[in-house]
Amino acid sequence: MASPGGGAGTHTDEEPPGNRPKKPMLAAAAIVGAVLISVPFLVAGQDDDRKPEKDQTQNAAGTVLDAQRPPAPETYTSESPKPSVKPSKMETVKPSVPPAPKPVVVPPSPSPSTSKPVKPKKKAATGPPPGTAAAALAGLAKSDPQGRHICYRAFVSGQGWQSAVCDGTMTGTSGQGKKITALNIAVWNVEGSSANALRHEGGSSSAKWAPSWTAVIGDGKNNYIGSSKPGAPFLTGFAMNVGKGNVCHTAKMQNGGWGQQLCKNGRPEYMFVGTTDNNNWFEAVKLTV
Repeated sequence: MASPGGGAGTHTDEEPPGNRPKKPMLAAAAIVGAVLISVPFLVAGQDDDRKPEKDQTQNAAGTVLDAQRPPAPETYTSESPKPSVKPSKMETVKPSVPPAPKPVVVPPSPSPSTSKPVKPKKKAATGPPPGTAAAALAGLAKSDPQGRHICYRAFVSGQGWQSAVCDGTMTGTSGQGKKITALNIAVWNVEGSSANALRHEGGSSSAKWAPSWTAVIGDGKNNYIGSSKPGAPFLTGFAMNVGKGNVCHTAKMQNGGWGQQLCKNGRPEYMFVGTTDNNNWFEAVKLTV
């Protein structure tokens, strides 16, 4: 039983002396408890991230050092950044638009009122060549279709073809000593003509006839004997015939005057003009039918 009137340093019945822990000790116990509780969780987290090391069995089991060993550092590798396949928000992708085709300008078709008429091509002339005996004869045949006519022209050495003449007019030259190398003849209403040339033959005393007579050339057509080529031999004479009626001539020889007119009937007869002398020739002639 306690004595009444307790002084300082006395204890009550509710708090027995020496049994109550002090505050510093309580704080240290709380820290140690917190550490012990957190260690298993740390070890479990480390075991999940890496495999247990083999050398842990070599250490003493149950030691704090084994449980708190830091995990091995992870190995990192460098990798270049890959470009994003998606455009950034700031970029705008413009769709490619093909260039517009150029317009094709089609010229307007000319209207019938403005188009120029197409002129028909001129047909080639079907008549005899201009300047020939047949061309000269065409005019006579048109003005006198029932008449008998003959036109002719001479190729004179050094001069060329003379103009065609008809019905007894002279062709060739007179008193000039010029030689004839070719004749062009055309007839009308005598059933055509045929002819042959007697030509100078160099180194011979006699002139030489052409190999053959020409074919019978019809009325209104050109007939040629001799040659108009440069260096062609001159004619010393010629022969010709007609199909019906008669044909006449008058000739002038070199170093001589005009001879008398001579005529021959139709084929098979023929007339002859000139000479067979190889060193002589006729200068001019007149023909009629």
